Amino acid sequence: MIVNTSRFGEIEVREEELFTAVHTVPGFPNSTHYFFIERKNIAPFKWMQSVEEQDLTFVVVEPHHFFHDYTLHLSTFDLEELGIRRGEEIYLLVIVVLPEDLTKMTANLRGPLVFNLKDRCFKQVFVEGEKYTVRESILEGIRRKEEAKIKEIGEKTEAQES
Repeated sequence: MIVNTSRFGEIEVREEELFTAVHTVPGFPNSTHYFFIERKNIAPFKWMQSVEEQDLTFVVVEPHHFFHDYTLHLSTFDLEELGIRRGEEIYLLVIVVLPEDLTKMTANLRGPLVFNLKDRCFKQVFVEGEKYTVRESILEGIRRKEEAKIKEIGEKTEAQES
């Protein structure tokens, strides 16, 4: 199928490349089918393009690229809605906001997108509690990740010296 996009023009998409929203992403009730556009020059980021709305494209990324300690506990309800059975692989992405000043780039860790790769469906889930926000600084996440690496190296060095 050919999908018209405002950002990338016409793109040919195979049916098996599509993901269907179990529930539409809040605020975007007219879009239920999406596909990914990946380009080496923006890796690890990718675009998640709506089939139904040519102007709707989310910038997404796997959270562990920037937030090493990000954890998500899915409820039984979420797993059932996605048709995920114990041991099946899921794919996790977060929506990124790219302001003009890229040092202020944020990721929504409170509302990650969870994908069932086998059934080609996804939904946005909402994390309870205060641990994460909808606008987590990506630069701060990188800083914490680097600090954790330095600490780990220091602990390994200490263990080797003892």
